[in-house]
Amino acid sequence: MSALAVASLAKRFDGVQALDQVSLSVADGEFFCIVGPTNAGKSTLLKVIAGVHAPDRGTIVLGGRDVTAMPPRARKVSLLFQNIALFPTMTGFQNIAFPLTASGIGGPEVEHRVREVAAMLKVGHILDRHPRTYSGGEQQRVAIGRAIVQPGDLLMLDEPLSNLDARIRIALRIEFKKLHRELRQTILYVTHDQVEALSLSDRVGVLHQGRFQQVGTPDEVYHRPANRFVAEFIGTPPMNFLDAELAEEAGELTLVGDGFRLPVPQARTLAAFSHLPRRIGFGVRPEAVRVAPRETAATPLRGEVLWLERLGGKTVLDVRLGRAMVKAVVPPDHPVRAEGTAWLGLTPQAHHLMDRDGGAFYR
Repeated sequence: MSALAVASLAKRFDGVQALDQVSLSVADGEFFCIVGPTNAGKSTLLKVIAGVHAPDRGTIVLGGRDVTAMPPRARKVSLLFQNIALFPTMTGFQNIAFPLTASGIGGPEVEHRVREVAAMLKVGHILDRHPRTYSGGEQQRVAIGRAIVQPGDLLMLDEPLSNLDARIRIALRIEFKKLHRELRQTILYVTHDQVEALSLSDRVGVLHQGRFQQVGTPDEVYHRPANRFVAEFIGTPPMNFLDAELAEEAGELTLVGDGFRLPVPQARTLAAFSHLPRRIGFGVRPEAVRVAPRETAATPLRGEVLWLERLGGKTVLDVRLGRAMVKAVVPPDHPVRAEGTAWLGLTPQAHHLMDRDGGAFYR
């Protein structure tokens, strides 16, 4: 049974369509991440599921119960808002303990749960202090503690790590994953950070302009994106796109463009792709671009390196190929270490052939 099933949700604010026919099913015990740019509708979706906003259309089913018209308190969900809202007159201990005490739990159990959560979040030293004395990161961690100390049937987290420094963010990603594995808590996690989404989730939903562009495993959305938006949003640097024409050469499907002629190894003949227009686009991930200082059988395409971005563990090259710009990721000790001529190798994948006008990948 699905822990959460939403169907055809729609929500409009002052003429802006925040959610547009959103449907989603999250399995019991699943860690599901929603990722997308600012104003994609991510926070609005959580608030509609929690009952903070009523949908204009659609249904919400939680644990087999239709909760579309139920008040928030009856839905058995826990929601951490993006905007931190701690009780200013309560200590850190009291803030974290609030969901427990409000539900009638008391005594040693409250002490145990709060101390356990505080230790995980590394806020044990501030439990006796009030929020006005906290740093922004400490406020965020106490708010996370309050959300997870007594999760309901569904735990929803809206950008929970956004105000934390990199070291704590990485540590808490690991703790969230441990928590999920130990408790099998169903989690709906919103983030704009693709690294969080790919590293934490069982499945990812890419939301844009109030619609899911793709839902799948981290591997699926990375290696087989549904459209150009997903391919550009997931991946750093994003996928390269080149314009080409289809041709058949020596019995093989070949992409012909400015500065390249590339066979598509998985596609044997043009007849198998007769439904495609002659003018298409294709994508290639920067880490799949081969680069060499001289021409070889694996790097037959002449390019010009215009810029090198050294990022410690890798270097990103901006290379002009014909009239197009291609990004390539190479190791920091790669022999191409300066601007100038370089030789490229690309191997197009059949599932990365794209409708140049509509932006969808052909399948």
